[in-house]
Amino acid sequence: MLKFNLMMSFYFILFYFSSIAQQTDSLNSTDVVTISGLIFEKQMEYLVGDSSYTDVIQLVNLCDKAQAMQFRLLINKAPDDSTILIFKDIQKGSDLSDPSWLLDYNVIKGPSAKNGASQDEIFVVLYNLNYNSGLMPGDYKNLFNVNYALTGISDLEKDIKSSIKISHAEASTFEGNAIDIKPTRNELKIYLK
Repeated sequence: MLKFNLMMSFYFILFYFSSIAQQTDSLNSTDVVTISGLIFEKQMEYLVGDSSYTDVIQLVNLCDKAQAMQFRLLINKAPDDSTILIFKDIQKGSDLSDPSWLLDYNVIKGPSAKNGASQDEIFVVLYNLNYNSGLMPGDYKNLFNVNYALTGISDLEKDIKSSIKISHAEASTFEGNAIDIKPTRNELKIYLK
């Protein structure tokens, strides 16, 4: 009888505490957001005008071997943006040091404001020349470097914000199968100090 009571107590404790752990895990799992796709390293920057800057684009949680990718960068185009960013160029990062990776981009400039900035759309294409030798699944922390400048502003202006957004992000395998690289966090917000 004592053995039976001990066994029942043990099963009760095991069942009770495992159900508590499961409930706690399920409550916390809704708070976790998976970051994936083509994203900026940072979500926001506080910068000084009349200067040049570089920000990094990463590729997180790549699920298949990518032979090519394309995306667009939208400069000063969010509804709440001021036109203060000047796109300079985009370059391959250290994760693309192999010369078989080719990067090409085309800038569609909008009308220039008095400060020299404009609302631009940059079409970017990256592909590997070698047969079936793309990016392996995983994370890439330095895929691209985006270079831009901020215009000067008067001392009277405050809380000036603009952004660079990633849109239309797509990738494919060597066979042409689609790979999802849509960003879960697609905007770099830039505020002038």
